[in-house]
Order: sequence, then C-alpha cells, then structure tokens
Amino acid sequence: MTERSLDSFDRRILMLVQEKGELGPTELSPLVHLSSSQCSRRLQRLKDEGYIQKVVSVLDPERLNLNVSAYVVVKLRSHTPEDEKNFRALVAKLPEITSCDYLTGDADFMLRVFTRDLKSYHQFITSKLLPAAEIETARSSIVTASLKNTTALPLDFC
Repeated sequence: MTERSLDSFDRRILMLVQEKGELGPTELSPLVHLSSSQCSRRLQRLKDEGYIQKVVSVLDPERLNLNVSAYVVVKLRSHTPEDEKNFRALVAKLPEITSCDYLTGDADFMLRVFTRDLKSYHQFITSKLLPAAEIETARSSIVTASLKNTTALPLDFC
C-alpha cells in the first residue's frame, strides 16, 4: 500500500482524535467540514497507513493512588545482546514502568515510573530494578509537579 501525503483534512482529523480519541466519523464531520462517510474512510486509511497506532484512554494517576512519578536514567553494564534482551524483558514485566526510551550520551535508557508512594518507589528501585545484573547505574528524579503532560504530537511537520 502506498502512503499518500496528509492534506489539511487529514491533519485536522489527527489533531482532533489525538485530543479526543472517542470521536467517531459523525462527531468529526462538522468539525472537519466533511461528510461522515468521508471522515470514516479517512479515519480507516489513517489507521491502515499507521498514522493512528491505537486508541486508548488516558487515566488519572492520582485517582488510581499513583502519587509518585519519577524518571530513572539507566546505564547498562554492557551492550551485549544478552544484557539488552534481559533488560527489555525486565522492563516489559514491570507495570510500574510506563515508558522506556533509548538515549544518546552517557546513559542508555530513560524510564518513566509510577508508584503509590515513596516507600513503594524505594521498594521498586531496591528490590525490582537494581538487582538486575545487567544494570550498572540508575539515577532517579522524582516529579514534584507537572507543568505539561500530553500525548498529543505536533502536526506541523507532516
């Protein structure tokens, strides 16, 4: 399947659905100034072409009693395939880790972690993360307040 370039209608649809994923073709129609059937076809094409990976609900951590959020910068002992495989498996099995990104520079990964409180965060670090043989160092920064927290991506570059 060949990808088409995004026109202004596609970008408007993407902007709206990344802010409100529950919008369907009927709700999009008056906002985009296209018929419901055109919105439906465009939504399906945007999904098929991979612009829309999935539709999810964003939950409120505080309502779920997840009061501590932290970023953890991890450096691996080595970059052997085995160490990286073990680290990927560790990240996949720990629900406290909500994102893990490869980094450039001195560190290897940036983790986003949510826990109930500082005690449970300490337990997570000392009993789940640091015992992993492939981890050389882990540095934490606790989030004290969020200035901006969005999943919306800028659409000025497509």
